[in-house]
Amino acid sequence: MSIVLIVNIIMSLAIALGGLCMKKYASWDDRSIGFRTKAAMSDQKSWSFANQKCGTLWLSSGIFFFLLTIAAVVFIQTSISDRMSGWVQIALLILQIAAAAISVVVVEKQLLSRSGGE
Repeated sequence: MSIVLIVNIIMSLAIALGGLCMKKYASWDDRSIGFRTKAAMSDQKSWSFANQKCGTLWLSSGIFFFLLTIAAVVFIQTSISDRMSGWVQIALLILQIAAAAISVVVVEKQLLSRSGGE
């Protein structure tokens, strides 16, 4: 098992766990867990909206990439070289990082449009 595969598994589970924490445990009273941007922390309604939206995106993308990583191991990597399978895992890792970052941008834009673009 390659290091990149292990990192992909850990990364996808960490993203899913982060999404679950945002959805279930982000509290307005204790804002140590959650989507912590200026727009999200401006009021309780924005805080709840941001954590529900981003939490859903992270939870679903984390589960998706975990399943995709496992599927790549089972179906793709058995039929290609070790070097090529490493590149497949690196591509999946880059996609996971991009998905997490893009979800933050998407939710932030939604927050700003809700508040009138302040």
